[in-house]
Amino acid sequence: MDKIAEHLPAIISAAAQSLLGTFALLSVVLSVLAYFFFAKAREKVRVGVFVLLFLGVLGFAAAMFRESGGASIIAQPPAPALALSKEAKTLLKAAAADPSGLVLFERFGASVDLHTNNGESFFTDKSDRQALATWEAALEELVKAGLFTNRGGEGQIYEITKKGYDENTRNK
Repeated sequence: MDKIAEHLPAIISAAAQSLLGTFALLSVVLSVLAYFFFAKAREKVRVGVFVLLFLGVLGFAAAMFRESGGASIIAQPPAPALALSKEAKTLLKAAAADPSGLVLFERFGASVDLHTNNGESFFTDKSDRQALATWEAALEELVKAGLFTNRGGEGQIYEITKKGYDENTRNK
């Protein structure tokens, strides 16, 4: 019992991190109190107290869920950063830094250009087809991950999404 009393502040602090933890702590405390107060009572009294405590705990759980706006009552750990290629990280960072959040992929004649709305270009040698394939793969990677969205439907204008901004923040 001394060990529990010694660790009680840490237990309460850990339980307070989520609604589910608070609910669990409340259930345990009520159970212990009910045992000590009603251990020697008649069976009908103990059953009655149990039913009342059970209904009270259910009511408290419903109120917590309603107060949380119906959100999950289990604390969700932050999502781990995605495993992105170096080029995809570069594009993501550039789009996040761009005031309009855009990356433009333009094809004209035999030439191609990939740049942000700020004018930052990602191709140094326009004739390097391997580099072109690498940067196209980076764009596809970002779109498939939900970090970019294709605006205009022609594969020329890409815009960073909220998920993209969040991922960029995690990658810093």
